[in-house]
Amino acid sequence: MSEIARLYREAIAEVRPDLAGATARLHARGWDSDAIEAGGTLFKFPKGPEAAGRLRLEARILTLIGPRVPLRVPKMRLHESPILFSEHEMIPGRSIEPDEYEALSPARKQAMGEALGGFYAALHAIPATEAAAIGVPPKPEWPGAAQVLPRLSMRLPAEMLEFAAKAFEAYERLPAEEPTFGYFDGHGWNMAFDHRRGVLNGVYDFADAGIGPRSREFTYSNLTSGDLTERIVATYRRLTGKPVDLRTVALRTAVQGLSELGAARSEIEPFRAGAQRWWRYMQARNELRLPIAGT
Repeated sequence: MSEIARLYREAIAEVRPDLAGATARLHARGWDSDAIEAGGTLFKFPKGPEAAGRLRLEARILTLIGPRVPLRVPKMRLHESPILFSEHEMIPGRSIEPDEYEALSPARKQAMGEALGGFYAALHAIPATEAAAIGVPPKPEWPGAAQVLPRLSMRLPAEMLEFAAKAFEAYERLPAEEPTFGYFDGHGWNMAFDHRRGVLNGVYDFADAGIGPRSREFTYSNLTSGDLTERIVATYRRLTGKPVDLRTVALRTAVQGLSELGAARSEIEPFRAGAQRWWRYMQARNELRLPIAGT
């Protein structure tokens, strides 16, 4: 056992002596936190001061939204001693990959889209002022073309560079949207999906929640499937009566992927593959036509 894992186990045993002898599994690849899975409980340990602040904020966010959304989210308990860490029962299920989503039946895809559409409808009904009052920050926009395109010149083929330039041109002309309190991280890797039953049991990891454009909320499910996003948005529109322009969502998804590819310092292939996949999606739907819908 590594020294850091031993430190975590000792901290857990101090607050949960019943788990002192439980089998534990370390997950150390998270951006903000390491995690220990033990006895059906997940413990998160922030990796630095900024991550510690985000963990405390996440606990406040979950307290705010837990009673108000129809989909299960973690019930988090913070421990300040012997070190700062969090504890919550694990939501049964595991993440869902894009190919696993595509293999679902149409009925299960629809049920998943309706569950998430209802979740977002309830979440967005929480006033942004309430979220701001507990410290939820605004979501920064992605960098513009001037910062990103030069970095992509050696990372994309010529035809994709043309696509990237058009995407940023369209993105920078998007109209302003009313600020909305949102999750902004609803991709398949943050979902607890019961693969045996084909049912979404809940969502987790709210450290990236923020206040931003409503259309940006729906970009993250695009990382799993554009089909899933379309089903979510259809349900969301029906429940809220609020417009969501799928082309705007597609543009935001493209710019997000291109920005992440431009910023990547290593292991760029996953980012490049994601950008290429979304390029093909938008080409198939002619989503780069100008001008922007609604302007």
